[in-house]
Amino acid sequence: MNFRTKQFLRKRFADYYQNSQLILPHDFPRREWGFIFFDELPEVVMRRHKAFSRESEALDYIRGMVPAHAYHSAAYYEFPGAATMKEKKWQGADLIFDLDADHLPGKVHSYKGMLDNVKSETGKLLDFLIEDFGFSENNTSIVFSGGRGYHIHVRDPKVLTLESAERREIVDYVSGTGLSTEYLFKPAKHKVYDEGKFKKKELDISRKISSFEDRSGGFGWGKRISKYLVRFLKDISAKDDAEALSIIFDLIRNYNLKKPNYDTIPEDIASHIIILKKENPKIGIDKITEEVGLNRNRVRNFLMTNDLLDYKREATIIFKKITHLANSPDILDRIENQGILDDSYIFNAIVLKAIEDNSINLGSAHTDEPVTADIKRLIRMPNSLHGGSGMRVVPLSMPEFRDFDPLNDAVVFSEKMIEIEAISPLKPQFSKIEMKGKSFTVSEGKNTLPEYAAIYLMCRGAAEYA
Repeated sequence: MNFRTKQFLRKRFADYYQNSQLILPHDFPRREWGFIFFDELPEVVMRRHKAFSRESEALDYIRGMVPAHAYHSAAYYEFPGAATMKEKKWQGADLIFDLDADHLPGKVHSYKGMLDNVKSETGKLLDFLIEDFGFSENNTSIVFSGGRGYHIHVRDPKVLTLESAERREIVDYVSGTGLSTEYLFKPAKHKVYDEGKFKKKELDISRKISSFEDRSGGFGWGKRISKYLVRFLKDISAKDDAEALSIIFDLIRNYNLKKPNYDTIPEDIASHIIILKKENPKIGIDKITEEVGLNRNRVRNFLMTNDLLDYKREATIIFKKITHLANSPDILDRIENQGILDDSYIFNAIVLKAIEDNSINLGSAHTDEPVTADIKRLIRMPNSLHGGSGMRVVPLSMPEFRDFDPLNDAVVFSEKMIEIEAISPLKPQFSKIEMKGKSFTVSEGKNTLPEYAAIYLMCRGAAEYA
């Protein structure tokens, strides 16, 4: 970013700050502030340990200094302007979640697609916070980061003094970390009867989702899973046979691939099995068992672990069972309202899928876990501008979030056409810009674009002011 570009951006940011109503965060005098300024870009130098005792003092500073990025602490301090963290004397912190599109699984090539994905993930997290943890909407605020995601701030007094480890447990819960079917269910119980020379085993108590034991209708993950199961059964039975079988095939395959297999078989036998499957993909387990002289279950487990098992026949049988379950109102009611599950194999595979689909992706593994656990973190100031995009950091209520379109609602600069110089080599993600319902093609060299699109490219380091 050259000097001329910095000067242009600083002037346009200054115009925004002079003409906008800036609302400071709750209890701002007890918060630490930090800023990154245009003069030092592209080097990122955080000027922190600032504090403001009056609203006018904070607003005058922001409007006078015109930061590229403005932050405040999630924490509250007795002396927020002190030079060291120890001297500040920590008094508590909001519970913060940072959802970033870059951290979500799956490849999305467009900026719009990334923002759509992260908005969906944010909606899922909000549901966890309100339904499972019981935080009120009044104590929960949503902020579009101005870049690639959303921040959620929880200011409930119950979380204010939580330490890092306790906050990390909340992340583990919403991300489904460590959640297993063994934890979720109370196992079925059977009665054994004598019947002549033989003993007869009958089901006494069906397997049940644990949380339904404590509360009618269940709660937490148990309730989420029961509702997912019912929805899955209804959805799959409504699909045509080919699509349903394909979904069930993948479901069984993924479930079995994730099952641990601690059995090891001799290397020469393993190689022989692989050769047999390659020469004849349709060869059955019984034939392989006969060929290699191993127990049938050991052969099956080896085929599953190495993704060599054909689940087509199994998928067909399970599809028939699922259709039967989905067409029984009584069975669906038992699942949704009582948490009772009968066929463990079918349901275990669907439950694993339910955990994957409901888990919140934060950070490299899930929600940006280091942000939530960091009780001294700085977070972007709502209504400030993001120096990496030129877009507004937008505070949102729940109803506003549902209809929010960041590529329209967070854009603050004008339609005035200006000239920029796209820097070579131009990265593919900057060759097409979609903002305010319009699409612009960008090529290396001089381009004339609306100011908001030009500023986005300059902030991203992909262009200079021409």
